[in-house]
Amino acid sequence: MKTLSCLFSILITFFSISLNGYSQELATERKEKIISEISTVFEKSIEAAENLDAKMLADCVDDRLQAGFIINGHFFHSFNEVMEDFEERAKGCKSQKMNIINKNITVLGENAALLTASGDYSVTLENGRTLTGKFAWSIVYSKVNGNWKIIHSNM
Repeated sequence: MKTLSCLFSILITFFSISLNGYSQELATERKEKIISEISTVFEKSIEAAENLDAKMLADCVDDRLQAGFIINGHFFHSFNEVMEDFEERAKGCKSQKMNIINKNITVLGENAALLTASGDYSVTLENGRTLTGKFAWSIVYSKVNGNWKIIHSNM
């Protein structure tokens, strides 16, 4: 029941966002700066994922709000759980490549933004096999102590 109510809260949040429920109006110049900053942080997280670098990936996240993370339809209450899952799934992987086809950043306010992205991935396993597929993500960013951090994701 707790998971269901958490998921329901997340859906309401995203529905509000889609109805232009912005918390602040910002100047175009400021929005462009925030979009650039978010893009840089996003690229860093892609690099971390492609390098299977759990520490670098964790540096992109702030889990103090414990908003939860959704990966492949599975809800994780904390980012520590995500990292345990990541490290387990990374076993046997030699490399990973992600090709971002679509990316959109919506600035919600001075300290909040939503990024949506989709694309293709390929994972090369240590046994030589290559797995390919498509992905679609939504990521919520918040500015924490002057740095943009992921506070929630649905991947």
